[in-house]
Amino acid sequence: MTAKIISTLPKNDDSCGWLKQLPPRIAQPALSGKQHADWVVLGAGFTGLAAARQLALLHPQARIVVLEAERAGEGSSARNSGFLVDSTLNEGHYSAAGLELYRRKYEIKRAGVLAVQQLVTDLGINCDFESNGKIHCTAVKSHEKKILNFSKLLTELKLSHKILAGEELQQRLGSSYYRMGLWTEGGVMLQPAKLARGMIEKLPQQVELFENSPVINWRKLSNSAGYQLSTPEGQLSCEKLIVAVNGFMTNCGVKPNRSFSLTLTASMTRPLTDEEDDAIGRPEPWGVLSAQSMGATVRLTKDRRILMRNTAEVWPKLNMSASDLELRKAKHLNGIKRRFPQLGDDIIESSWSGTICLSGNNANVFSELENGMFAAGCYNASGIGLGVLFGAEIANLASGKMSDEIRMIQTNSNPMLLPPQPFLGWGVGLRLLRDRFFARHEQ
Repeated sequence: MTAKIISTLPKNDDSCGWLKQLPPRIAQPALSGKQHADWVVLGAGFTGLAAARQLALLHPQARIVVLEAERAGEGSSARNSGFLVDSTLNEGHYSAAGLELYRRKYEIKRAGVLAVQQLVTDLGINCDFESNGKIHCTAVKSHEKKILNFSKLLTELKLSHKILAGEELQQRLGSSYYRMGLWTEGGVMLQPAKLARGMIEKLPQQVELFENSPVINWRKLSNSAGYQLSTPEGQLSCEKLIVAVNGFMTNCGVKPNRSFSLTLTASMTRPLTDEEDDAIGRPEPWGVLSAQSMGATVRLTKDRRILMRNTAEVWPKLNMSASDLELRKAKHLNGIKRRFPQLGDDIIESSWSGTICLSGNNANVFSELENGMFAAGCYNASGIGLGVLFGAEIANLASGKMSDEIRMIQTNSNPMLLPPQPFLGWGVGLRLLRDRFFARHEQ
């Protein structure tokens, strides 16, 4: 099997507010010359970094190489909203089969939360890890039924949660915008760029990281002795290959027509002043997810910033220009002002874009593609927990080490076949347009 990378991967930029909070880091050199490794991990996001770490623990004498097209940990892993979730909003499955399906997906996500928690504890990573739960909210009366139905489902599963409304919800958020909310215990908020940076800094010495080394093409060696990957300045052969590029799997010829990517944009404010914080009641940090698809994701962070993400698009390019971001920044500011009208118009400090990878049936990619080549990805907007969990477990699978987590993951690792382009893009675009209409009061 031979594959050519069919499009240029996006260039990392300095627009992301999470990344701006980190000290400068000197990138590792690019791959050069002809080299050989026992293992190659393609991609240095949460999945690739977790996979490399686990491989080093399992194979202490092996040479393990991570190839990253840009700067490690500065792609979509560092650009998400920092939610680590176990339960996702569902209006209720009242059949035994539906309840069991939801339970299995919950258990996978819960395992992801625990995997990150264990990693942060073991490595001593300071990533503003806060186990305060999350809140699903609605500002529309007709959507309150979704919240109530979700509460029934959580009750069936005996998961701790609480309905919030009126003054209690207003005081919790510092905003009177929402009518009803549902707090769930299992959610975690963190600073994603700090987590990624910590994983890089705590990589075992045995792991070699090459940055700014995009793979131009790769091929399976004819003697079945592994794979060969080519970069602009080098060539690397290996016995086994783990592909951990998530939203760019189709670019690499991995699981074509099984997943697709959306481009999301977000903005983050500067830290609130004491006066601004007083004006909203100095609430504890929180994270809000909308009860309506395409509604806004909002956070009040530990350092008193407000994050707003209320745009998702099928984007024809892989990068957004400054003018593209400026247009979306106006939507973010409008969303912030809806919730906090007392804040000024000049409060936003940074705006950025990132991608998520989805499948048509909410399934994940986790499998051996062919002899010695493995892939993990497609996290359906749960990329922190599942990225770390799937990275460690794909390394276990590739090493012939079965686990209960692998068996659990494999129950949801068969993404459905999608229509070819351009029909897929048209269909997704129309669905987003529909969802934006229904979520117009939640953005």
